[in-house]
Amino acid sequence: MDKRKLLIGGAALVVLAAAILTVLGNGNKIVPVQDAYNYSGAAGMGVESSLGTPAGISSRSDVVMPKNLTAEVAPSPVGLNAGFSQDVTDKKVIKNGNLTLKVKNADEVAKKVAQIAKDNGGEVFSSNFYENPKNIKSGSITVKVPVVSFEKTFAELKKVATLVVQESTSGQDVTEEYADLQSQLKNKQAEEQQYLEILKQAQKIQDILDVTQQLSQVRGEIESLQGQIKFLNSQTDMASIFISLSEDANVGSVDSWRPWQVVKNSVNALIKKAQGFVDFVIVLMITAIPLILLYALLIYVLYWIGRKIYLKIKERQQRG
Repeated sequence: MDKRKLLIGGAALVVLAAAILTVLGNGNKIVPVQDAYNYSGAAGMGVESSLGTPAGISSRSDVVMPKNLTAEVAPSPVGLNAGFSQDVTDKKVIKNGNLTLKVKNADEVAKKVAQIAKDNGGEVFSSNFYENPKNIKSGSITVKVPVVSFEKTFAELKKVATLVVQESTSGQDVTEEYADLQSQLKNKQAEEQQYLEILKQAQKIQDILDVTQQLSQVRGEIESLQGQIKFLNSQTDMASIFISLSEDANVGSVDSWRPWQVVKNSVNALIKKAQGFVDFVIVLMITAIPLILLYALLIYVLYWIGRKIYLKIKERQQRG
């Protein structure tokens, strides 16, 4: 009796263990990617089983795939970690400087500034000068130099002045923004490659059109990111220095007497008066003289009529 109970109990344990193993096996069964794809999408939507799934494809809710292609595009693990594994030991900093200088001669200093910028691997970006009625010249120059030469160039520019009225520098660290853009770019490039793989395997025209539309959108985002990265590179590779120049008042007034300028002004005034006289003569010849002749003719006619009337009246009086 005891042996029979033991056999029944053992058999029950074996059946229970087999049932547990079956449940666990089904719950953790590893399904091949191709079978999972066919099961979740192709079998239900009528997509040919020849459409395989590229490596790295998983579920994403932010990408709208063609309704016949249920495989979703996910960022590559490499793309996700690229922003963190990227070597960003070199900081990306936008540097700017401002100088307000008093100088002896603005033209000479402008040449020196251009030479300093050239010697430090930069160039004059823009310049603007003007001269006031007291012959004092002022203006501004903007130079761009490599960031590594910023401090050296800034110090050399101050030496060309007789007085440094004001100076300031500023910097903006965009390293994190730059790394984030690089990471986004790699993610989008990986996404582009996945769409290209899907496009190679697509067989239906509608599938090709849908994937091409998504591919075009991704490429537009890639170009936008590349443009932002290029702009940041241009801002961080070259630093800008804005220089405001003005001559000392006593220096600008030394050459205030300019006889040749007086001669030119006098000649111009004479020419303008001669032109005015000629204009008056032309107006007189065309308009005034004909009017004078017309008035003279009218007066002569009136005089002639009046004289005739007068003579007739006088003649009658003599007869009477």
